[in-house]
Amino acid sequence: MKSLRSEISFNTIASIAVVSALIIGFSIVVYEKLYVEFVSAEVDAIAENLSIDLLGSMNKPAGSFEQTQTLLRLDEYEYVQSAEIFNTENELLASYSSQAALTQGPYFSSSPSPQEDNAAIDRTLILDEQYAEKKAVYSLPIGLHKLNSKVVVVKNIGELDFLLGKLILVFNLDAALKESRQRYIAAVTPFVVLLIIISLFITLRIQRRSLAPLEQLISTMDSVVDEKNYGVVVKEFDKKETAALSHAFNNMMSNIQAQARSNQQKTELLQQQQSQMELLANYDSLTGLPNRQLLMKTLASSIKRAKNEKTDVGLMFLDVDGFKSINDSFGHDAGDKFLVYISETMKNLIPPNAVLGRLGGDEFLIIINENVESDYLGSLANKLIEAVSKSHEVNGLRLNASVSIGIASASESNFDKSLLITNADSAMYKAKDAGKACWVMFTPEMFIESQRKVFISSKLSDGLANDNFYLVYQAKIGANGNIAGLEALLRWHDEDLGNISPYEFIPIAEKSDKISLLTKWVINSVCNDLPFILKEFGSDTIVSLNLSPRDLNHIGVTDMILNGLKSGDIPAKNIEFEITETAYMENFDIANSFFEALKHFGCKLALDDFGTGYSSLSYLTEFNIDTLKIDRQFVSQIGKSHRSEQITVTIIEMAKALNFTVCEEGVETEEQALFLLGHGCHMLQGYLYSKPCKVSELWTSITLGHTKQHSFDERLMS
Repeated sequence: MKSLRSEISFNTIASIAVVSALIIGFSIVVYEKLYVEFVSAEVDAIAENLSIDLLGSMNKPAGSFEQTQTLLRLDEYEYVQSAEIFNTENELLASYSSQAALTQGPYFSSSPSPQEDNAAIDRTLILDEQYAEKKAVYSLPIGLHKLNSKVVVVKNIGELDFLLGKLILVFNLDAALKESRQRYIAAVTPFVVLLIIISLFITLRIQRRSLAPLEQLISTMDSVVDEKNYGVVVKEFDKKETAALSHAFNNMMSNIQAQARSNQQKTELLQQQQSQMELLANYDSLTGLPNRQLLMKTLASSIKRAKNEKTDVGLMFLDVDGFKSINDSFGHDAGDKFLVYISETMKNLIPPNAVLGRLGGDEFLIIINENVESDYLGSLANKLIEAVSKSHEVNGLRLNASVSIGIASASESNFDKSLLITNADSAMYKAKDAGKACWVMFTPEMFIESQRKVFISSKLSDGLANDNFYLVYQAKIGANGNIAGLEALLRWHDEDLGNISPYEFIPIAEKSDKISLLTKWVINSVCNDLPFILKEFGSDTIVSLNLSPRDLNHIGVTDMILNGLKSGDIPAKNIEFEITETAYMENFDIANSFFEALKHFGCKLALDDFGTGYSSLSYLTEFNIDTLKIDRQFVSQIGKSHRSEQITVTIIEMAKALNFTVCEEGVETEEQALFLLGHGCHMLQGYLYSKPCKVSELWTSITLGHTKQHSFDERLMS
């Protein structure tokens, strides 16, 4: 018969073993539950951050570098299995699969191993199961889901009112939980074994009295399970065994509570980061005004409400005149402070129901939700123009600027947001054309003009492809009556639009970033015409080509020119590149380095339309040019304005002093030619000598003008 001590010892040992097993089992259950909650929160946070980071790349083509780069950040998360980005039409834009997913299959079911091929495994059923599981994932609503030991998060990309697409993120919860469980058991098991050994030693000395603390501890544990109160703390008894057990229990509860607090802090941090991201996403970092994204959402909401309530919405499109000159003259820091200053100025003038936002650069929008009568809008526009169009003291500097305003209403734009912005933009450009510092109300005629610009822009590429462009040449006559050179001019005849003036299609090409295509075409065409020109007019004939300001910043154009000069495809000694004074100034650093390279190859450089741009004498001394072309507005005043004549003579004398060749364009009368030649102008260009004509008609056209030159020479000699 067993002794009572043995029975008690046995029972005690058994109880301790059972209690230990319960503790381990319960702690594992609690740990796994908390781990699942923690992982779910982390995965949801990862998906939330990804959806925010993908906002800027959703307008990119499918599989773009920005989308792929964002998804590749998931490599740092071991158990993220896959991620997929869809647009609003549920079209797949980009996807991500971890290395484990690529090995085991795209979603949930693993492919059979080669050893299982002879077993009764139907691969078709496995593929059907994978397809069904994949379909189940795609059909999940927005939110966090647990599916087949996976955590699946479906997130919207963009706000509900401006939805860009959705993100599906799959996390391998089973694998993560399995590894975490193994680590936990490995850590806890040695401690439990030690506890049982200590308890066996204690049971030999302390029997009945030792059972009371254990029963109390078991009771406390039961209360934790029932009440889910993980903040409970048990009394640590003075006996070693019970103290160790109670201390372990308290440590476990403390760790669980600390983990819960950590999760709460991470959640609060994520919420704070989300608020900051929303602030950055919706407000301009410089002025604090609503940015383009928030403006578009606000405008869409205002238009929808106005349409439902049968009211109207007014929109003002504002552009600061002369802002670029402030940046160029005083630096971008002064320009930024000036924008902040005038933003506050305009914000104080608009009514409470209006929304002022920065569209970008020096462009602003004002959304007016009430009182959109034309008289009121005009009055408000006048106040804004008066407040901005004066001298301001900013950062110790006296800055002058003005503002041009275009006004349109939602009712006249068929309550279409894009059309409303386009109409206000068209009206703003009309205000600039009218002399700036004024406002213009949109009219249907502006829409027709805007549509024509869009139509012309859309046909530019087709015009090049269908060979609808062609070159004409105008002669430059030297002071001795000889042909000093030719200027190549681009013309366009469209089957639908007829002859389109370069004064119309060149600005449109520059605005739509298609000017580089035209420049490349002109260069190639001139090179094709050069053999005929050199044969007819001599090997020293120089042909001038016009460069757009945008060409200086287009690496495709500059590389084509420099590579052509280097290879000899472009004969440097017969080519002169012309650029306007304003374009040179706006791209001074880039232009100088590029033109130095052209000069190195032997090209001539001409500054076109001098006198209409900056006309800065300090910069003129730094221009590495050969020819100065005086703008036609001066020659047109010869015989009419003594002041214009004096300015023209001064420009000629100054250019000659700087060793520039002087060319006057727009010469149409004998009086103008005699005046210019008499004051030392080197070259004349205009209708008096020849109109621009095709290369095949050059000799006839120039000869007619050339005969007139001899009569001028005779009059100058007399």
